[in-house]
This record gives sequence, C-alpha cells and structure tokens, in this order.
Amino acid sequence: MKRILILGCNEITKRLVLALCADRSLASGIALASENREDCDDLKDLAFRRGFRVTTSAINLSNPESWKMMVKIIAPELIVNLMPAEHTQAAMDMAAEVGADYIDGRLCGVPLMPMSTSLLSEQFKKFGSFQHAKKTAVCGCGLNPGVITTIVRSAAEHDFFEVKSVDFCVIPGETQGKGEKKEETDVNERVDVLYSEDIKNPNAGNGVSAAQPVIYIKEGKATQTEEFSRSGKSSGGKLVYMTSNPVITDFLKEIPEIKDVGYLEPVVRREGRKVPTEKIEMLRSLGLLSDKPVRVGNVNVKPIDLVAEILPKRMAETVTPVEAKDIVYTGEASYEIYVTGQKNGKVLTRLYKITADNDQIRDKYGVSALEYLDGSAIIAGVKLMCLDKWSKPGVFTPAAFPADVYYDALKKEGITVEEGESQPL
Repeated sequence: MKRILILGCNEITKRLVLALCADRSLASGIALASENREDCDDLKDLAFRRGFRVTTSAINLSNPESWKMMVKIIAPELIVNLMPAEHTQAAMDMAAEVGADYIDGRLCGVPLMPMSTSLLSEQFKKFGSFQHAKKTAVCGCGLNPGVITTIVRSAAEHDFFEVKSVDFCVIPGETQGKGEKKEETDVNERVDVLYSEDIKNPNAGNGVSAAQPVIYIKEGKATQTEEFSRSGKSSGGKLVYMTSNPVITDFLKEIPEIKDVGYLEPVVRREGRKVPTEKIEMLRSLGLLSDKPVRVGNVNVKPIDLVAEILPKRMAETVTPVEAKDIVYTGEASYEIYVTGQKNGKVLTRLYKITADNDQIRDKYGVSALEYLDGSAIIAGVKLMCLDKWSKPGVFTPAAFPADVYYDALKKEGITVEEGESQPL
C-alpha cells in the first residue's frame, strides 16, 4: 500500500483511479496533479462517490519551486507519470528528489542506432539517482516494450528450449479520416515541413528527400536496412513493412540472447516528397547551418546540431498509422508476436496475439483499442509497484523482472493472449 501521486489527467488516469478505489489494499492515499487543476476535479468527485478521498493540484514540472511544497505535503511513495513525453525527465527528477518510486508507460529518447555503449533510453540517465535513493523506476510499462518483452520471455521459459528469432506485427485497425476511409495520404501534405534529417542531407539543396533508415537485430547486432526492404502479411492478411521501433533497443539491451528481432507494421508509401529548399537556404543565410562551434555560455555548440535537435524527426516516405493523429481506427486491432525456436529437437514458430475491438472500446472509453490496452498494461504495473512486487534500486524496464509476475497481472487487467502454432511472419 502506497501514497500515490498521479501526474497527468486523461482516460488512463480515470481508469487507474477507479482501480485503486476498487482495491483498498493498493493505495493509502491518492493525489492528482495536472497543468490544469480543473482537469482533475471530476476525478476527485468520482473517487469521493466511491468513498475515497483524492487531493488535486496544478503543477508546473519545469519550475521545481512550484511543486516542492505540494510534494512535501503529499509525501508520495509512488509517482505515476501519465504526462506527455517532454515532461519525463522532470518527473523522474521529482521522484528521485522526494524519495519515491516511479513508473511510466513509454521509452523516451531511444537512440536510432543503438550500440553497446549507448543507453536504452534517456530515462536511464537517472539510474544513479534512483540507485542512490534506493528507489525503483520502471519505464516503458505499456504495450511497447513492456508487454511485448514479457510475452516473449514467458514463451522462452515455458514453450521453447531456445528462441532463435522474434518478429512483431502491430495492426491498429482499419484507418479512417474525418469519417471517411483513408487508405492514402496526400503526398504534398508534408512538403512544407522541414525535418531535422533534411538539413544534414547532402542532396537537400536539390530538393531530394533523405532516406529513412530501418533498424532491426540480426545475429545479435543492430543492423540498418532501407525502407520497404522487408514485408510480410499479418495473420489477417494485412500487408506490413519492417520499421524501426524502441522495442528493438530493449531486446538488444535486456534480452541479448535472442539474436534476430524485427518489428513490422502497415505503412503508406509517400512517393516523391520534396524538401523545402527555401527554408534551408534561409537557415543557411542566417548562419544556422554552420558546423563551426560557437560559444554559448560555457559550452561550444555547432549551430547545425542545435537546429537539428529543435526540428521534428522525419517520417520520410512513410506514414505510420499508430502515430497519425488525424486517423480514426475501426475494427479489430492486434499485436502479433511470432516466436521461432527449438523445442523437442524441432524448429517451430508460435504466434502470440492480443486483440481488441476499436469500435467497442471507443464507444465505452473514447480511445482507440491500442490506447486502451496500453492503459491496462500501465495499471497492471502500478498495482505491482503498490504491492512491492517490482522493487530494486535503479531504472529498469519490465524486462528486468520475472516475466510470469507481470504476465499474471496483465491477465487480471483483461489482456488475454491467444496462442498457437503458426508460420513465420
């Protein structure tokens, strides 16, 4: 049982509050904090009607002085971060400073090309802080990577003598935009958008789009290939292509014994994207594309590196439906995990599949099926931390803890996994 501070107010927050109210063995107190306190008030009333007192507060994570008094009064033992990714580092700093455990649902700042010397994600920079405070931080406790790695590790323990390769396939559902079926995306939609990759592209001056690398694991090493170099079909016949994904890095760091890993999903090819050369020329005329360091305070900075850091990352000639904000998903969504390995002297492939209906979930919760499943995974992780079943000093992903413990918690939250023999993806 812990005093819990939940950062951010959304549909997952509502479901988590209701879950904590339903099981009084988990939380001795609940506090909600959001940039807008009014967002939390409805949940405060909802909990009160269930006999649970919840406190609410506005919070500005970028200004520590504004929240220090609040956390001193609340004295949280567990901080659940449901705020946007840009607040992750500040939320972790808060938890380490006040001596609280921490949990979130995503990995932030994962390197495009992971190496043995690189961190799994930006969150792992805080490892020393949590280790010193003797507190636990669990990051990426959502479908990706938490649920994916847990299912694979469980399969390796119970269904195989040795796992050789793993492929993941995510199907968000059928795509619709503005109420109409949206199978293609306008090629010119992003012509005027300048991306960080564009300014270092040697062909950008000619208006040629840079290639987008795809990372996968081959023979135990991070390997780069071209877009659309590998495709397959899901169990439902949906065409999918290999793309880069943070789960690749999680496998490389946390489960290195599996030597071949790929992540595939449906994408729409964008033909002929043109780089906005006039914007590049404007930056060059201002000296912002120079690679000669300039001194800013006590630090030498290359202007082009600063601009590249500020600009958005490019999606190149593909649009990923999972990330597209204007698309409505209908029909069945699924996560498919194809595990190939040895058992009883034979090589076989098993399919582990999670499904949910977009239409039913949107009617009830107002979110997509994958968003709902993501929330269920986070709620399962919060309960484990409340019961001290995830506890060791430092920063970890769910892959650092026994697979069966999280697997059982996921089942209790309604995440069911269909299993059966299959052909490789």
